[in-house]
Amino acid sequence: MKQVSVQQKEEMKKLANLIIENPDLPVVTMTDNFDDKGISVWTAGCCCSVSIDYIYSPKQRDLLSGPKDDRPYFKSFDYYEAIVEMSERIHPHDNTTNPEEIWNNLAWKKVILVYAGQLENANDVYKERAVVE
Repeated sequence: MKQVSVQQKEEMKKLANLIIENPDLPVVTMTDNFDDKGISVWTAGCCCSVSIDYIYSPKQRDLLSGPKDDRPYFKSFDYYEAIVEMSERIHPHDNTTNPEEIWNNLAWKKVILVYAGQLENANDVYKERAVVE
């Protein structure tokens, strides 16, 4: 296993501080985990990004079709795709035609979000997010 990078150490310190400052918030992890065939697999992740975010699990009769890729929606990650999806599903007789209003009024739950990349690809995740060169 590779040694922990400076960026990973900073994110772990940030995570510890967020937990100490927000002991009432749940910690939620999100890891990209696909094998060579594109099939979802269980994997260990390496902390790449930590932030306060909001999570929402769709309910029956929501304009959202269901959990995105078998996971709940995250306000910061899923906004654009969800707005498009809801726009296509709004019926002319619905109370609103504004998907952003619907999105903002969902029962969001505030969480500490830990985004983790696969251990062997953690440096690629940092490059992708323009954190390192």
